[in-house]
Amino acid sequence: MIIDVHSHLGEDCVFDEELDERGLLDAYERNGVDGGIVQPYLPRIYMEDHVAIHNRIYELTKTKEKKIWGMASINPHFRPDDYDKEAYRCIKELGFVGIKITPIGHATHPSSKDAFHVWEVCRELKVPIMIHTGAGIPFSDPISVEKALEAFPDVTCVLAHAGSEMHNQQATYLARKFENVFLEPSWVGVIGVSNMIKQVGCTKILYSSDNVHNMPVELAKYRELIKNKDDLDNVLYKNAVRIYNLKI
Repeated sequence: MIIDVHSHLGEDCVFDEELDERGLLDAYERNGVDGGIVQPYLPRIYMEDHVAIHNRIYELTKTKEKKIWGMASINPHFRPDDYDKEAYRCIKELGFVGIKITPIGHATHPSSKDAFHVWEVCRELKVPIMIHTGAGIPFSDPISVEKALEAFPDVTCVLAHAGSEMHNQQATYLARKFENVFLEPSWVGVIGVSNMIKQVGCTKILYSSDNVHNMPVELAKYRELIKNKDDLDNVLYKNAVRIYNLKI
Protein backbone atom coordinates (compact mmCIF):
# COMPACT_ATOMS: atom_id res chain seq x y z
CA MET A 1 0.00 0.00 0.00
CA ILE A 2 1.09 3.60 -0.67
CA ILE A 3 -0.41 6.70 0.97
CA ASP A 4 0.65 10.18 -0.13
CA VAL A 5 0.52 12.42 2.96
CA HIS A 6 0.86 15.70 1.07
CA SER A 7 -1.02 16.39 -2.13
CA HIS A 8 -3.04 19.36 -3.36
CA LEU A 9 -6.30 20.30 -5.01
CA GLY A 10 -7.58 23.57 -6.45
CA GLU A 11 -5.98 26.77 -7.70
CA ASP A 12 -2.98 28.34 -5.96
CA CYS A 13 -2.93 32.15 -6.08
CA VAL A 14 0.60 32.34 -4.64
CA PHE A 15 2.49 29.86 -6.82
CA ASP A 16 0.18 29.78 -9.88
CA GLU A 17 -0.36 26.04 -9.56
CA GLU A 18 -3.62 24.27 -10.35
CA LEU A 19 -4.88 20.70 -10.14
CA ASP A 20 -8.35 19.23 -10.40
CA GLU A 21 -9.84 16.03 -9.02
CA ARG A 22 -9.37 14.02 -12.22
CA GLY A 23 -5.73 15.02 -12.53
CA LEU A 24 -4.96 13.90 -8.98
CA LEU A 25 -6.81 10.60 -9.17
CA ASP A 26 -5.28 9.75 -12.54
CA ALA A 27 -1.79 10.45 -11.18
CA TYR A 28 -2.44 8.15 -8.24
CA GLU A 29 -3.60 5.44 -10.64
CA ARG A 30 -0.58 5.79 -12.94
CA ASN A 31 1.85 5.51 -10.05
CA GLY A 32 0.16 2.76 -8.06
CA VAL A 33 -0.66 5.07 -5.16
CA ASP A 34 -3.65 3.89 -3.14
CA GLY A 35 -4.67 7.34 -1.93
CA GLY A 36 -3.59 10.33 0.02
CA ILE A 37 -4.17 13.23 2.35
CA VAL A 38 -5.31 16.15 0.21
CA GLN A 39 -4.98 19.79 1.19
CA PRO A 40 -5.89 22.98 -0.66
CA TYR A 41 -3.59 24.80 -2.95
CA LEU A 42 -3.39 28.30 -1.46
CA PRO A 43 -6.71 30.06 -2.15
CA ARG A 44 -7.30 33.78 -2.13
CA ILE A 45 -7.49 35.31 1.33
CA TYR A 46 -11.26 35.21 1.76
CA MET A 47 -12.94 32.78 4.09
CA GLU A 48 -15.52 31.83 1.45
CA ASP A 49 -12.67 30.70 -0.82
CA HIS A 50 -11.24 28.56 1.98
CA VAL A 51 -14.65 27.04 2.68
CA ALA A 52 -15.19 26.30 -1.00
CA ILE A 53 -11.94 24.40 -1.52
CA HIS A 54 -12.39 22.48 1.73
CA ASN A 55 -15.83 21.47 0.48
CA ARG A 56 -14.31 20.26 -2.79
CA ILE A 57 -11.82 18.14 -0.89
CA TYR A 58 -14.62 16.75 1.26
CA GLU A 59 -16.52 15.70 -1.86
CA LEU A 60 -13.36 14.03 -3.15
CA THR A 61 -13.09 11.99 0.07
CA LYS A 62 -16.31 10.27 -0.99
CA THR A 63 -14.76 8.80 -4.14
CA LYS A 64 -14.63 5.03 -4.52
CA GLU A 65 -11.56 5.19 -6.76
CA LYS A 66 -8.95 5.91 -4.08
CA LYS A 67 -8.68 6.37 -0.33
CA ILE A 68 -8.78 10.13 0.25
CA TRP A 69 -8.60 12.12 3.48
CA GLY A 70 -8.68 15.89 3.85
CA MET A 71 -6.29 18.33 5.50
CA ALA A 72 -7.35 21.89 6.31
CA SER A 73 -5.22 24.85 5.28
CA ILE A 74 -6.51 28.13 6.69
CA ASN A 75 -4.69 31.45 6.73
CA PRO A 76 -3.61 31.97 10.38
CA HIS A 77 -4.21 35.72 10.10
CA PHE A 78 -7.98 35.34 9.94
CA ARG A 79 -9.70 36.51 13.11
CA PRO A 80 -9.42 33.71 15.70
CA ASP A 81 -13.18 33.14 15.87
CA ASP A 82 -13.39 32.78 12.09
CA TYR A 83 -10.31 30.54 12.01
CA ASP A 84 -11.73 28.31 14.74
CA LYS A 85 -15.11 27.97 13.07
CA GLU A 86 -13.60 26.66 9.83
CA ALA A 87 -10.98 24.50 11.55
CA TYR A 88 -13.59 22.83 13.75
CA ARG A 89 -15.91 22.35 10.77
CA CYS A 90 -13.17 20.65 8.77
CA ILE A 91 -12.13 18.28 11.54
CA LYS A 92 -15.42 17.62 13.31
CA GLU A 93 -17.90 17.75 10.42
CA LEU A 94 -15.87 16.93 7.30
CA GLY A 95 -13.59 14.37 8.96
CA PHE A 96 -10.30 15.99 7.99
CA VAL A 97 -7.21 14.58 9.68
CA GLY A 98 -4.82 17.53 10.07
CA ILE A 99 -4.14 21.25 9.69
CA LYS A 100 -1.41 22.97 7.64
CA ILE A 101 0.59 26.18 7.94
CA THR A 102 2.52 27.35 4.87
CA PRO A 103 4.83 30.12 6.15
CA ILE A 104 5.82 31.36 2.68
CA GLY A 105 2.20 31.44 1.47
CA HIS A 106 0.49 32.49 4.69
CA ALA A 107 3.17 35.08 5.60
CA THR A 108 3.31 33.43 9.00
CA HIS A 109 6.30 32.62 11.17
CA PRO A 110 5.54 29.13 12.57
CA SER A 111 6.32 30.25 16.13
CA SER A 112 4.49 33.58 15.95
CA LYS A 113 1.43 34.62 17.96
CA ASP A 114 -1.03 33.78 15.18
CA ALA A 115 0.73 30.48 14.47
CA PHE A 116 0.59 29.59 18.16
CA HIS A 117 -3.18 29.86 17.90
CA VAL A 118 -3.11 27.21 15.16
CA TRP A 119 -1.02 24.96 17.39
CA GLU A 120 -3.57 25.45 20.18
CA VAL A 121 -6.40 24.49 17.83
CA CYS A 122 -4.53 21.34 16.79
CA ARG A 123 -4.02 20.48 20.44
CA GLU A 124 -7.73 20.94 21.17
CA LEU A 125 -8.79 18.93 18.12
CA LYS A 126 -6.09 16.29 18.66
CA VAL A 127 -4.81 16.39 15.08
CA PRO A 128 -1.28 16.79 13.69
CA ILE A 129 -0.01 20.09 12.40
CA MET A 130 1.92 20.14 9.13
CA ILE A 131 4.40 22.97 8.60
CA HIS A 132 5.86 23.79 5.19
CA THR A 133 9.65 24.08 5.51
CA GLY A 134 12.36 24.88 3.01
CA ALA A 135 11.45 27.50 0.40
CA GLY A 136 10.63 30.83 2.02
CA ILE A 137 13.51 31.57 4.36
CA PRO A 138 13.58 32.82 7.10
CA PHE A 139 10.03 31.86 8.10
CA SER A 140 10.31 28.42 6.48
CA ASP A 141 13.65 27.53 8.02
CA PRO A 142 12.87 24.42 10.11
CA ILE A 143 14.57 26.05 13.08
CA SER A 144 11.73 28.61 13.07
CA VAL A 145 9.48 25.81 14.35
CA GLU A 146 11.61 25.04 17.41
CA LYS A 147 10.00 27.54 19.79
CA ALA A 148 6.54 26.17 19.01
CA LEU A 149 7.76 22.60 19.44
CA GLU A 150 9.03 23.46 22.90
CA ALA A 151 5.65 25.00 23.77
CA PHE A 152 3.52 22.19 22.32
CA PRO A 153 5.22 18.84 23.04
CA ASP A 154 1.82 17.12 22.89
CA VAL A 155 1.05 18.21 19.30
CA THR A 156 2.33 15.95 16.54
CA CYS A 157 4.23 17.97 13.93
CA VAL A 158 5.04 16.91 10.38
CA LEU A 159 7.71 19.03 8.68
CA ALA A 160 6.62 19.18 5.04
CA HIS A 161 9.57 18.91 2.63
CA ALA A 162 11.80 18.36 5.69
CA GLY A 163 13.60 21.62 4.97
CA SER A 164 13.93 20.74 1.29
CA GLU A 165 17.39 20.33 -0.22
CA MET A 166 19.03 23.34 1.44
CA HIS A 167 17.81 22.99 5.04
CA ASN A 168 17.17 19.30 5.61
CA GLN A 169 19.89 19.10 8.26
CA GLN A 170 17.89 21.47 10.47
CA ALA A 171 14.76 19.37 9.98
CA THR A 172 16.66 16.20 10.84
CA TYR A 173 18.01 17.89 13.96
CA LEU A 174 14.46 18.69 15.11
CA ALA A 175 13.26 15.14 14.43
CA ARG A 176 16.12 13.82 16.54
CA LYS A 177 15.46 16.29 19.37
CA PHE A 178 11.65 16.07 19.58
CA GLU A 179 9.64 12.86 19.79
CA ASN A 180 6.60 14.54 18.23
CA VAL A 181 8.40 15.62 15.02
CA PHE A 182 8.16 13.63 11.78
CA LEU A 183 9.73 14.28 8.39
CA GLU A 184 8.06 14.45 5.00
CA PRO A 185 11.10 14.86 2.69
CA SER A 186 9.54 15.63 -0.70
CA TRP A 187 12.08 17.44 -2.92
CA VAL A 188 15.01 16.39 -0.71
CA GLY A 189 17.75 14.61 -2.67
CA VAL A 190 18.81 11.04 -2.09
CA ILE A 191 21.83 11.98 0.03
CA GLY A 192 19.73 14.08 2.37
CA VAL A 193 17.06 11.39 2.70
CA SER A 194 19.71 8.73 3.22
CA ASN A 195 21.11 10.76 6.11
CA MET A 196 17.64 11.13 7.59
CA ILE A 197 17.10 7.38 7.48
CA LYS A 198 20.42 6.83 9.25
CA GLN A 199 19.79 9.47 11.91
CA VAL A 200 16.09 9.15 12.77
CA GLY A 201 15.04 5.81 11.26
CA CYS A 202 12.15 4.86 9.02
CA THR A 203 9.45 5.26 11.68
CA LYS A 204 9.83 9.05 11.47
CA ILE A 205 9.66 9.51 7.69
CA LEU A 206 6.55 9.73 5.48
CA TYR A 207 6.14 9.42 1.74
CA SER A 208 4.70 12.41 -0.11
CA SER A 209 4.61 13.78 -3.62
CA ASP A 210 3.45 17.42 -3.16
CA ASN A 211 3.11 17.57 -6.96
CA VAL A 212 1.66 14.92 -9.28
CA HIS A 213 4.73 15.00 -11.52
CA ASN A 214 6.91 14.28 -8.50
CA MET A 215 5.15 11.04 -7.48
CA PRO A 216 7.34 8.58 -9.41
CA VAL A 217 10.50 10.44 -8.41
CA GLU A 218 9.75 10.21 -4.70
CA LEU A 219 8.77 6.54 -4.96
CA ALA A 220 11.97 5.70 -6.81
CA LYS A 221 13.99 7.48 -4.16
CA TYR A 222 12.66 5.37 -1.31
CA ARG A 223 12.74 2.12 -3.23
CA GLU A 224 16.41 2.71 -4.00
CA LEU A 225 17.38 3.69 -0.46
CA ILE A 226 15.27 1.27 1.62
CA LYS A 227 15.69 -2.44 0.98
CA ASN A 228 14.00 -3.75 4.13
CA LYS A 229 10.30 -4.33 3.39
CA ASP A 230 9.07 -3.40 6.87
CA ASP A 231 11.02 -0.14 6.78
CA LEU A 232 9.72 0.67 3.30
CA ASP A 233 6.14 -0.08 4.37
CA ASN A 234 6.56 2.27 7.32
CA VAL A 235 7.57 5.12 5.04
CA LEU A 236 5.04 4.38 2.29
CA TYR A 237 1.95 4.00 4.46
CA LYS A 238 2.22 2.64 8.01
CA ASN A 239 3.57 5.85 9.53
CA ALA A 240 0.77 7.83 7.88
CA VAL A 241 -1.87 5.47 9.24
CA ARG A 242 -0.43 5.73 12.75
CA ILE A 243 0.28 9.47 12.83
CA TYR A 244 -2.97 10.59 11.20
CA ASN A 245 -5.13 7.81 12.68
CA LEU A 246 -6.33 6.80 9.24
CA LYS A 247 -9.02 4.18 8.80
CA ILE A 248 -7.93 1.90 5.94
